[in-house]
Amino acid sequence: MEGVIDAVTRELLTVTPGFDWTVTEFVRVVDARLPPRVFYKHCPELAHDQVATPSGIPVHLQLLGADPVALAANARQALTLGARSIDLNFGCPAKLVNRRP
Repeated sequence: MEGVIDAVTRELLTVTPGFDWTVTEFVRVVDARLPPRVFYKHCPELAHDQVATPSGIPVHLQLLGADPVALAANARQALTLGARSIDLNFGCPAKLVNRRP
């Protein structure tokens, strides 16, 4: 959910027991490999040895897109930056999210 599950929210939610993992807001991938700063903005946990919330809950990086070549390039970029796993989001029925009529 865009604009809802940032690092602060992940931290607050995972203080409560019961979470096995959490996910970032989606990183929108269109047609190019994104620079590292975009990944760090969505997942500041990448800057730490363990990509997890302060309470130790793993954070999975979510990519949103429809171009398989661009998604693959960005997945490799995320893994190079230390992402533990990639959550692929191939689209959402919401017109605003897909930016299509």
